[in-house]
Amino acid sequence: MATKSHPQRTSRCMDCSILQIKEIYTQGTPLYKHIRKLKVLPIMIMSKKIFDTLVYKSYYPKIIILFYVLINLYSPFFSQMKNDKLNEKLAKADELFDHKNYLMAIPIYKDLLKKEPDNKYIKPRLAICYLNTNQNRAEPIKLLEELVKDEKTDIENWYYLGIAYHINNQIDKAIEAFEKYISLKPKKSDVEKAKRKITECNNAKKFMATPINVTFTNLGPEINSPDPDYYPYVNGDETFLVFTSRRKENVGGNKIEIDGYRPSDIWFSKVENGKWIKAYNAGKVINTNYDEQCVSLSTDGKQMVVYFDNIEKYGDLYTSDKNPNGDFTKIKLMHPYISDPKTIETSGSFTPDGNTFFFARRNSIDDQSDIYMIRKLPNGQWGMPLKLPEQINTPYNEDFPYIDADGVTLYFSSEGHNTMGGYDLFKSTWNPEENTWSPAENLGYPVNSTSDDRSICMTPDNRVGYISTFRPNGYGDLDIYRIRFEDKDQIIRIITGTIFLGDSTKKAIDTPVLIIAKNKKTNEERQFVPNSKTGKYVMALEAGEYEINISADGYEEYKEHVSISDIGKIEIEKNKNYLLRKKL
Repeated sequence: MATKSHPQRTSRCMDCSILQIKEIYTQGTPLYKHIRKLKVLPIMIMSKKIFDTLVYKSYYPKIIILFYVLINLYSPFFSQMKNDKLNEKLAKADELFDHKNYLMAIPIYKDLLKKEPDNKYIKPRLAICYLNTNQNRAEPIKLLEELVKDEKTDIENWYYLGIAYHINNQIDKAIEAFEKYISLKPKKSDVEKAKRKITECNNAKKFMATPINVTFTNLGPEINSPDPDYYPYVNGDETFLVFTSRRKENVGGNKIEIDGYRPSDIWFSKVENGKWIKAYNAGKVINTNYDEQCVSLSTDGKQMVVYFDNIEKYGDLYTSDKNPNGDFTKIKLMHPYISDPKTIETSGSFTPDGNTFFFARRNSIDDQSDIYMIRKLPNGQWGMPLKLPEQINTPYNEDFPYIDADGVTLYFSSEGHNTMGGYDLFKSTWNPEENTWSPAENLGYPVNSTSDDRSICMTPDNRVGYISTFRPNGYGDLDIYRIRFEDKDQIIRIITGTIFLGDSTKKAIDTPVLIIAKNKKTNEERQFVPNSKTGKYVMALEAGEYEINISADGYEEYKEHVSISDIGKIEIEKNKNYLLRKKL
């Protein structure tokens, strides 16, 4: 950062000479109003009646001298008060900044910058705040570009400008900024840091040139809020959703933590009629005034792994199981080999058989995070945890292991490998017999972005994933998205039923009937013909919005709108019957 230079402390003296006051008075301008604008305390508390009496009782020369003395006496005092208030605000913003409470520091720095638009201490700090939040990603570019116009600018401003370009997908400009930073000869460790950023930028160019075929769907206001919503997990048939939120409706939502956000709670939703219903809080059995975060959900949806941080000790991992009534129980601390009181465990996931657990651990808040695995012994007890090899762990941070329903595909996040910026999502395949791992594979763009991508949950058929990310036109901060991998076989709904002909009574068809299903998005039409004797039909439709048209000679045409959801597994909708009425 630049050398600290507080807002200007020089006071603006109120230069108001006797001649100026005389000129105001002789021109007939209300002297009282002009003098009060100077905001000198004895004048401010003086009523207009007393003022006029003094002036019009021939005390004019003495009054002028008195006012001149008071102005020059009190002006520095009030100017100093103004500077003290500015410095007090700056000290508050700096304190928030130092505690990484960038969210609450932003409005204070913004207000100070309005008063001193060219301040070279506030500007980079405000830019860094923006870079560490999801408030306004374009603003730090503007601030930092203004700073680097000065040849004498702090060289760190070039580094942060590179980051600002990077997260805004202006990759070539980011590389130029990092190269400029290196040319200014920072210390060796910072050179390596900038070179790493250039590598990430080149990775980003590669992945962005060959995007994978996916569709993002924001889960909407029923799930997302203006506050951060993240770490989504669904059960195997995609009918139950668990996620974490820092919204104001949380159990501890009336307090703000040191980072400027509310304590996190766990929230639920479920599918009804092919749509996620409005999310609801998991309740006080699980949530408290502290931080609870769901970090994985079993395929059957009956067990959560929960990260809990009560401030008094390091965060640990707990489990919560569904009871026979379908409610989740109070969280239980995991085995000490996993939730070690001397270390921090942030996330973890069981294999489907429950005999192996993968988790992320770091020795302290500032230490590097790595992924470990622990297996049950033949006697049912947990063995000692083992750190995963270099195919998974790198010299950088790894987090959020999530084992797929197949029990061998491990998804995880990493700041290492060939990340395109911050944390990226990767996968690797485990051979349990040989205990070996395939090289980490980046999930590609746009699943990954130039910002942090921390967790993913996949459906068992690998057709759909759930992630949290910040994207344009979201609901304010991190939002939860459903990703559909278009190259995978998509869900098909089977609809069966019978076509009846007649008016008051249903009878089997005695004339040819045609069913046409028109996809309203693609205009593609699919035709289905019922059995000529029984009237029974079968329709197989992919997800989408359809207009169903049923016609037969001598009968009124029947039309219906049908919405086919792709949430969940393949289902058969039975006994969807139609009645065609005879034309009059």
